[in-house]
Amino acid sequence: MNAFLTQETRQCLREHLVLCLAFAASRDLLWFLGVRFNFILDWMWLADPGDLQHHLLRTLFYFHAFPPGMNLLTGILLKLGGSHAALLGLVTFTTCTLLLVNVLFYLFRRAGLSFLVALGIALAFGLTPPAIYFEHLYMYETPIASLLCLSALCFYEATRRPSSWIFFAFFLISATIGAIRSTFHLVWFVFLVALSLWLARSHWRAVLRGAAIPAALLLSLYLKNLFVFGLFDSFSFGPVSLDLVTIRQLTPAVRDAWIEEHKLSPFAAVDVFAGPRAYLPYFASSNSSAFPPELSLLERPSIRAPNYNHWLFLEVMQKRRTDAYTYLRSLPRPYAHTVWRGMRDFFSPSTQWHPFDERGGSPHSQHRQVLGPYERFYNRLLHGFPGPPVGLYRLVPLALLWALGRARELTRRASAEPRARAAFLVFCVFQIGYVFLASCLFTFQESARYRYQIEAFIWLLAVLALADAFHGLARLGVSHRNGQRAGASG
Repeated sequence: MNAFLTQETRQCLREHLVLCLAFAASRDLLWFLGVRFNFILDWMWLADPGDLQHHLLRTLFYFHAFPPGMNLLTGILLKLGGSHAALLGLVTFTTCTLLLVNVLFYLFRRAGLSFLVALGIALAFGLTPPAIYFEHLYMYETPIASLLCLSALCFYEATRRPSSWIFFAFFLISATIGAIRSTFHLVWFVFLVALSLWLARSHWRAVLRGAAIPAALLLSLYLKNLFVFGLFDSFSFGPVSLDLVTIRQLTPAVRDAWIEEHKLSPFAAVDVFAGPRAYLPYFASSNSSAFPPELSLLERPSIRAPNYNHWLFLEVMQKRRTDAYTYLRSLPRPYAHTVWRGMRDFFSPSTQWHPFDERGGSPHSQHRQVLGPYERFYNRLLHGFPGPPVGLYRLVPLALLWALGRARELTRRASAEPRARAAFLVFCVFQIGYVFLASCLFTFQESARYRYQIEAFIWLLAVLALADAFHGLARLGVSHRNGQRAGASG
């Protein structure tokens, strides 16, 4: 086999093998210390585990509350793993983090960092408390962060050596992300197509050929929801997020007054996280002949948790969206103030996102029992100076500006490699900006958790900006010494 591999490829494989072995050793250490996988299956974005295990395709077809990707993964884990599904979930999530650190390492090496520096930074990312905590919690943050990083790699390779197949891989990964996480809407996918056409405009045919099938697959999810539920979206619970940044900011007195004046629907008085039972007073019955029985159950029978995929939420969410628009029209300045607070919260510690973090009961409680001192040290280091809770993340705008400036400089070069690096930098800036704006404009609370999805891009740009600054200072020092020597010779 070695006869078919170049010297560069063999060296690359050896380096990644070293990284994988070091990563495996770190996970063995975490297991030895007592860090365990929290396999929670009662999240509101999951269907009933029994239905997922025994009626997976039917359950996915009639699921409207959230994008179906995590339900598909859960059903596969339950079918294949059975009583060992939690262990299979841990293997899956650990593999996701391993993929993420390998992509980070590869991109650092392509950017010119030495083997040891790239190895150290990639491993350091995989050993941060956020990476460890989300890797050991059954939630979508780790899969999304890994898939986004992999999509960045595919985008870089597709612009470096344009090919319909590489663009196909990039858009297929992007469509998968859109089917898992509601933040990455069809609009986001369209932006990616437009970005690709702009940055690889001389290869627009390859872009469109690569995007065609993934776009059709993602669009089919929206069309299915349109024909079955009358909703052109990947999920019906979008108004909940918008409600958090609007109606939930009202005082109870003002909210109730608006309801009496019919400015808001009666649903505005019901907590956005309440199950379908809380809405029964507003409906004649919880049953509906228009939908199968699973959409009329008030609880998910396997776990005795509220059924957020109930049919009545289809009507409730339409009213909640109207309520949110009423707030936006009536109180634009308070909304802007809430968004500003959300921007600060977005850069707060991503390990402290859950409402129960302060009073116990957080899904990270067991992780914190083992790694609590390390987590506090890490958060003080990154979020303490020059002032909490943002800390060093105040410098992120500088990294973004550097990336755009560097990309502009690289596009002036004729060869493919610099142009691919420029496209990659623009891609990273776009993803950071998109997640940041979506997290602040359209929801409130837990946004620090959302930041982990693009944390690798922040690290990439920060490290590359620092490396560029270091090389610039080194060149300046060499020029200064050469000038002194020339003066002495003269």
